[in-house]
Amino acid sequence: MGAPALGALVLAGGAARRMQGQNKALLRLEGRTFLERLAEAFDGFDERLISTNDASFAAGSPFVPVADRTPGRGPLEGLASALTVCKSDGLVVAACDMPLFSADLARFLAQAAQGHPAAACEDRAGRLHPLCGVYMKTCLPALDAALGQGRLRMMDAFYAIGGAAVPLGGTAFADSVLTNINTPDALEKLIDTP
Repeated sequence: MGAPALGALVLAGGAARRMQGQNKALLRLEGRTFLERLAEAFDGFDERLISTNDASFAAGSPFVPVADRTPGRGPLEGLASALTVCKSDGLVVAACDMPLFSADLARFLAQAAQGHPAAACEDRAGRLHPLCGVYMKTCLPALDAALGQGRLRMMDAFYAIGGAAVPLGGTAFADSVLTNINTPDALEKLIDTP
C-alpha cells in the first residue's frame, strides 16, 4: 500500500482580535502576503483548501475556500469542515499566520504522519503546535464528536485522536518555522529579524 494522498489546508478563519482585526493572511513579509507564501509552500499539492468565512481575500489564489459548517467554533471546526469536503485522504495543515512554513516542512510532515491518524510539530522546548500538522479523514468522526460536545480546543482533540508529536529537534528545521504572528509587535519583530 502506498502513501496516502494528502491535500493542503490553510486555517484562516480567526477574528484577528490581537491584530486589531487585520486579516493575517494578507499581512506582508519580504514583499509577499502570508497567503502567497503559503501558496508557494503548498505548490506541489493537487488539492489546496483554505478555511475561511470570508472567501473574498482568497480570490485569485490557488486555494479553494471552505466555510465552517457551524461558524464560531474556531480552528477545530475549520479543520473538520475541510476534512468533510476534501477529496484527499488527509490534509497537511498550516495556520495562515505562519509565514515561515515551507514546502520542505510540508513534505517532512507528510512523511512523518504516515501510519498515524494525525501528526503535529513539536518544538525543541516540547511544545506541540497542532495548527502545523497532518490530519487524516479518519479523524473526522472524533473531531465531530468533540465539536458536538463543545470541546473546541485543538490540543485536546489532537490527543483524543491519538495524534503523534513530530519533534523538530534533530532535524534541519529551526523552531522559527513554527512562528505565529498574532500581534503587530510580533510582525515587527519578525520583519526586523535578520
